[in-house]
Amino acid sequence: MLNHDGQYFELSFKQFLFYFILSLTLDALGNGLSVSTNLGSAPWTAGAANLANLTGLPITLFLALTTVLVAIANMFFAHKLDWRRFFGNILFGLLFSFLAGFFTGFFNLFHLVAYPLWAKIILDMIGLTTIGIGISIYQRVNVILHPIDDLTNILRFSYFHGSAPKAQMSNFVVGIMISLVCWLLSGTVVALNIGTAFAFFCQGPIIAWSDRHIFPMLVHGNLDKSHKDIPQQPH
Repeated sequence: MLNHDGQYFELSFKQFLFYFILSLTLDALGNGLSVSTNLGSAPWTAGAANLANLTGLPITLFLALTTVLVAIANMFFAHKLDWRRFFGNILFGLLFSFLAGFFTGFFNLFHLVAYPLWAKIILDMIGLTTIGIGISIYQRVNVILHPIDDLTNILRFSYFHGSAPKAQMSNFVVGIMISLVCWLLSGTVVALNIGTAFAFFCQGPIIAWSDRHIFPMLVHGNLDKSHKDIPQQPH
């Protein structure tokens, strides 16, 4: 939805495609860059990596499983059985996985892991900031989302009074707990580093900042999807 001088307009199909493709690309590009630095992944990705390390199964399996389970959880937290939303979550997850894999392979060509530590830290911060900007844009479009980011949207508007930092940190706690459980079972932990800490503490504020400064006329639309149904109180 667009806000022009206090008047609200629904996005046209062309506008939706522009914002959706841009935001999906930014999210995947940022993930590819941060993964290529090997300085820690976002908490849910780290959780999947640790499950793969614990079981010896491919990380793709756990990323896909996370997509499905979180998409189901979203219907529970929103108190709505919305199959269009569920399959939109799955579709977004698949598109994101393909693009993130492409950008990871592209950035690996530059052997970023061999760069000096200070350079890798800067690149990792740029990647994680780019992720936050991308998330901000497609959360405001709010048509189809990655299920993990859809969960943040639901928590933000139904449980945390619009606070992006609180919603994002609450979301990430689950991913970090998965890694900690794997560490207790295996004695080793992977994919947790400075980038994970940066994502945990800073990605929510980055999303909130982007809401105000990146395409500020683009405001949250379809908020009925981001709120749980609240029973009417008797008069």
